[in-house]
Amino acid sequence: MPAGHGRNKKRSRVVAISLGSVIAVAGGVIAVPAAMAALVPAPASTPFQLKGAETFDTDKLMAAICPGPTSDRPFQDVGNFFINLDTGEVSPDETNGVGDPGKTPAGTPPLARVAAHCEYPATSVKDSVGAATDASDLIINCGDSVQAGQEITHSLTTSSSVTHSVTVGVGFNLSIVKDVFSIGGGAELTTEWSFGEEVTKSKLDKIDVPPRTVGFLERLPALRTVTSTPVAVLENVTLITPDGVTDQNGWRDNGSTRITSSGFTMTATADVLDKNGVPAGAIRADDRPVTDEDCA
Repeated sequence: MPAGHGRNKKRSRVVAISLGSVIAVAGGVIAVPAAMAALVPAPASTPFQLKGAETFDTDKLMAAICPGPTSDRPFQDVGNFFINLDTGEVSPDETNGVGDPGKTPAGTPPLARVAAHCEYPATSVKDSVGAATDASDLIINCGDSVQAGQEITHSLTTSSSVTHSVTVGVGFNLSIVKDVFSIGGGAELTTEWSFGEEVTKSKLDKIDVPPRTVGFLERLPALRTVTSTPVAVLENVTLITPDGVTDQNGWRDNGSTRITSSGFTMTATADVLDKNGVPAGAIRADDRPVTDEDCA
């Protein structure tokens, strides 16, 4: 906090801060209990669960504070925000937490001035089989006998995608996501995972192509989906009201310096790699009847 910023010390200057909505919520507003639950400190190792403890949309709040990593050292990637404690709306602190914010105007909601960095622990890891994709050139047999042992080229390429349960308005480098999930205790789960990088491998194989058919290979990709429920680590919290400015010990002065909201998740999906770095998944031979165009 700024020098001379003592606990419970009142300020005479008044500040007016615009807190327009900055994040859209996918699927509309999420309902939360009308009555505010008791704000009690969470255990040191457990983030304080905002959902159900606040009357506003805490998933939207977390989406604004922790939309995704922007560096592979998230603990050094500190953001500064003003939070309307009545509505949960977030506005960036353009001063980066420097200086005296002053009081808010009479009759306005209380604000929290927050400096925080984000953690992205891997909370769920699931492997699945993706939809079949073409993985080879075509072998066209317009004749009346089997073409046995035809050489065919595999082309195996990975892909990555990331989704959020609540719409976020920023982009980030996909390759960072894998590194940050690993920091959260998922290193053993992300080692042979292609998220954030395109891996292409080619090799030759042989198939038998029946008469009057087009032979080809398909891949059933092995996919891994890693889900994270982000956690905001509060480095500084200041309460700003019309009565003055006070330092806070965690969220709403409850002693909890780590907060989360269970409905806001970040999900990343990409191909699994085998121990040789080749995109994993079954390869199967398939064929279809030839067309007039195939045999023209």
